[in-house]
Parts: sequence; C-alpha cells; structure tokens
Amino acid sequence: MVQMRRSILDNTTMRRSNASLLQPQSANNPGGSILVVDDEPAVCRLTGTMLEHQGFSVLYAESGEQAMRMFDQYHRQISLLVTDIVMPHISGPQLAQQLRAKRPNLPVLFVSGVVSPKTFQGSQDGWMLKKPYTPTTLAAKVWEVLSASV
Repeated sequence: MVQMRRSILDNTTMRRSNASLLQPQSANNPGGSILVVDDEPAVCRLTGTMLEHQGFSVLYAESGEQAMRMFDQYHRQISLLVTDIVMPHISGPQLAQQLRAKRPNLPVLFVSGVVSPKTFQGSQDGWMLKKPYTPTTLAAKVWEVLSASV
C-alpha cells in the first residue's frame, strides 16, 4: 500500500511505501527506509519507485531543505541517503555533510547525470552511481552500500 501525504512545510507531496516506515528486516529489505532526494520530481519518484519495487521502504524529498526536515523527523528509521549531487540551494554533498553532523555513520549514495564517477572519486565520503541507471543497477548499488555500512 502506498500512502500519500502533504507536507505542510512546503506543500509538496511525499510518498512512503507500506503503512510503517520501519519494516522488518528481510532478504529484500534491510529494515528502515531510504531517503531519496532529487530536485527533479520525476527523477525522485522514478528512483523511489524502482527501490520500492525491490522491496525497500522509501521517503521522498525534492530539495535538500525538505530532506533535512524529513531527516529530523525520521532520523532513526533512515538507513540510507540517496541524493542527487547537483541541486539548487543545498547540493547533495552539502546535504550529506549536514545530515552526517547529526548522524556520522549515515551511508550515502550520490547519484548524478552531470558529475562523472572519476571526477567524484575521492572527493566525497560516499558512493557514486551515474545517471541514468536501471532498477537492477540501482538496487545492486544500494545493497553494496548497505552491506559495506554494517
């Protein structure tokens, strides 16, 4: 079941899969939720939907500011941050830095269609996936990041 909620703070729609943010750990779900952040609403929804189809619980944010508010509210349930690198106001790396100030061990997967993995490598503490990606590639990278974070 997918629930739709309206954010009072910025009047954007957020979705989360299933009735609970915390789902039991299983082969298809490590427990907790993945916070997906992309300033392109269609890309944000597509990425989240790909992850939901792989069994993950997903929180959506269409800006760094919205992601920070969601993290403040759901920080205990968030297992992974998946964020675009290039966004207005707060970039993905800036967002990761601010969230890691609150939770230093937060795993982060950066995604970008602009920044190449070679350029990115070594410049940030996190993983990188180049857009566009397939559902299989995205899920494999998410599992890689989560497995390395345990």
